Amino acid sequence: MSWLLLAAPGPESLLLPGFRLHLEASEDVEADRLELLARPGVVLWLQTTSNLVKRSVAERLGRAEASYVQVRPPLGAAVRDQFGLRVHAWVALEGLDTSAFARWAPAGTAVDVVGALSAERAQAAQSLRPQVVRWQPDGEPTPEEWGRAAGLSGVEVHPAALLAACPRPLKGAGRIRLRVPVQQAESSAPGCGFALRLEVPVSISEGEVKEVLVRFPGAELWAHVGSDADAAAAATLVGVLSAAAPPARPAQRQAGH
Repeated sequence: MSWLLLAAPGPESLLLPGFRLHLEASEDVEADRLELLARPGVVLWLQTTSNLVKRSVAERLGRAEASYVQVRPPLGAAVRDQFGLRVHAWVALEGLDTSAFARWAPAGTAVDVVGALSAERAQAAQSLRPQVVRWQPDGEPTPEEWGRAAGLSGVEVHPAALLAACPRPLKGAGRIRLRVPVQQAESSAPGCGFALRLEVPVSISEGEVKEVLVRFPGAELWAHVGSDADAAAAATLVGVLSAAAPPARPAQRQAGH
């Protein structure tokens, strides 16, 4: 989603036309805690050890802007029944039978790709008709890999190390979300023209949120929620962002990444 900071006339005010906060959460987080996070503007990524989530959790996932549930083969009908308009499957490309998964997959899958982005791997990911592709390259991507990445759906690139500067913006860079720690926002891939998805501590203060969004207008935020204490901190962050944005309309555009 592309949006600008509308007004920040002083340290006490923040006005946003909308926001996007990605929360990667453990299935161990209590359902009642998760409920406070499942809000418009929030994309939930639920890490799991099995393919089936508890009913109390499943009921809450659909209240977020979008939710992705981590699943692994083998996959059956009971697993597929968990997904719907706003709740989607999240799989790793490595070791996946893409033909079998493509026949099984519900709409809106998210796919993780780790390592080199060859033409074959990019084609395999795209054959799943994904809503989101999250790519973690091992090293500095080649120009060819960047070109393939720009052709993927809802692509996020999460590099393992700082990326080199670009003498000029890369073609298609605006279609790529570069996920980096907020401290690296200006030092990883400067001049390349990527949209930003900034990793922030879940306990980030209201003042720090304002500083980040004034400094990087249009950036999306990402945080990890590993415990109930993290979930309580994340709920505060959701409240800060929600208060700065207009009330959600009943019929919002689905936002997958």
